[in-house]
Amino acid sequence: MSTTKHSEFNEDFLRQPSQVDEIMKFLADVSQANKMEGAKKEPETKKDADISASVTETSFLVSQRLQGASKRSKSTSKKPNYRANMNQMTFMRQIDMTDEQRKQAREERVRVATNFRRLGNAEYRRTNFDKAIEYYTRGLEYINDSPVLFVNRSLCYIKKRLYSRALIDLNHVLNNLDGCCLRAWLYKAGTFKRMNNDAGFEECIDGALDSDPF
Repeated sequence: MSTTKHSEFNEDFLRQPSQVDEIMKFLADVSQANKMEGAKKEPETKKDADISASVTETSFLVSQRLQGASKRSKSTSKKPNYRANMNQMTFMRQIDMTDEQRKQAREERVRVATNFRRLGNAEYRRTNFDKAIEYYTRGLEYINDSPVLFVNRSLCYIKKRLYSRALIDLNHVLNNLDGCCLRAWLYKAGTFKRMNNDAGFEECIDGALDSDPF
């Protein structure tokens, strides 16, 4: 009966001389030779450069510079202001835009600001006034001449009893954006009322009547 012997079961290598012992002996000889060679060599010490050799009583010029000082001067060099470069590039792109491109860019910013306003309104209805303020502020980063965003944010400040901060937004609307904004006049009147400022309250009511006589 004949049998087929698989190559993985071939054990002839066990009867051959092992090469591992030869390699280990060779590595040991190399290591011993390196130790003997290192023992013969004396450690070399690096001498510092004498920069005073060229200095005399009449000459104080130093012709050499320490290597460490050179490294420090390189490390302390000013880094380029990438933010300023980016602002300049953005400004240049705006100059190169046509009127139609500026109009489209404005419409896109209005769209983004409107989305932030809607998110702010949703948070206001949930009485999350801090989050609503955050969304209104982010909307103003895109459109900074929107009376609605300023007025809505001022209402959140009123709810948080931050009356001085609310007046800043309302005054900005009435003085710089829309002097006839009825909501701004009414919110300002309500703020003065909460601050027990009757004179300011009456002034705002008159302003509201003048802007919208019903």
